[in-house]
Amino acid sequence: MGFRGNIAMHQRSSGFTLIELMIVIAIVAVIASYGIPRFNSMMQNGRLSTQANELQGLMQLARSEAVTNRVITRVCGSTDQATCNTNSWEQGAMVFRDNDGNGSAAAAELVRVMPAVTNGNTIRGVNGAISFLTDGTLVGGAMLRICDDRAEPSSRQIRLNTSGQSRISRGNAQGDVVCP
Repeated sequence: MGFRGNIAMHQRSSGFTLIELMIVIAIVAVIASYGIPRFNSMMQNGRLSTQANELQGLMQLARSEAVTNRVITRVCGSTDQATCNTNSWEQGAMVFRDNDGNGSAAAAELVRVMPAVTNGNTIRGVNGAISFLTDGTLVGGAMLRICDDRAEPSSRQIRLNTSGQSRISRGNAQGDVVCP
């Protein structure tokens, strides 16, 4: 046979056996079964945080407008982005300067509109408008709660104190607005 015959006899084909392939598929299945629920929870938390940040930004804008323009500025739930007509803030909200001081959005100057929430979250807490006075303060505090289908333990709150400052908190505290 010679030299060429010995080389041909020692060559092996390279590749995966069926058993090796089944082991890899089993490992991937175990990792995926652990990771996918965690990923879904992470996505829900991200949507709640995004919504909370957007609402907090709306409150900060309203306070800034009140102080800068020396006019009462209000934030309220609105389905048509023209009037304060709902307490379900997930249907939309708006910031407006109350130039005549009577609280009517019809004669006011619109500052910003927050569109309706499309991710299934609910926003509750304030009946009527949140009013920032010309010095940036509130008459009383306010709280909005953003909920998803996991209810209070995973919810976010935007809390406004009487000085008009806002903060975001997580979870549930006694006396807070409950998730629907």
